[in-house]
Amino acid sequence: CKILRCNSEYVAATLNLRGSNRNAAYCNALRSYSHCTRKTARTCRGDLAYHSAVHGIEDLMIQNNCSKEGPTSPPRPRPPAPHHQGFESLDICNYEKSFLYKHGQPPSYQHCAAFGDPHIRTFHDDFHTCRVEGSWPLLDNDYLFVQATSSPVAKGSNATVTSKLTIIFKNMKECIDQKVYQAEIDNLPAAFEDGSVN
Repeated sequence: CKILRCNSEYVAATLNLRGSNRNAAYCNALRSYSHCTRKTARTCRGDLAYHSAVHGIEDLMIQNNCSKEGPTSPPRPRPPAPHHQGFESLDICNYEKSFLYKHGQPPSYQHCAAFGDPHIRTFHDDFHTCRVEGSWPLLDNDYLFVQATSSPVAKGSNATVTSKLTIIFKNMKECIDQKVYQAEIDNLPAAFEDGSVN
């Protein structure tokens, strides 16, 4: 659901409205907002923020005498990428290039693993044996949230197995809208919950 992007585009379009054409520009922004929400309707139908936005837009259009048809706000320009000596234009959504630009060296990668009933090897090489039923976060940082759910292997057994994994790619300005992937035993989808594969 891309409602957060629609919200931020509306806020950006209405942030500095002044002058005699303020009402016309405001109506343009509301029509753009409405158009954006319609484009994401299919993937947002269960999202409360989406339904609140749709009803709020309708109310604001009535209050400001805005017609449903008419011009819309121009799209927000993307900020220019910073330049650095010896580097081409920096793509802020390219993690490796932006890390190299900020820290002067490429990023090092860490690995984690889950195996057995389950045994967990963390990103910091700690090992845990978990015989606990329930859900807990495996990773939570600025970019990702990963949660594992464990269930008993069999009724009455102490041994557990990871039965569900939820991965949330967090909303990151112009780089990515929030994406959710959930995998369960016997159900490994080939796409994110919104149907996208990238």
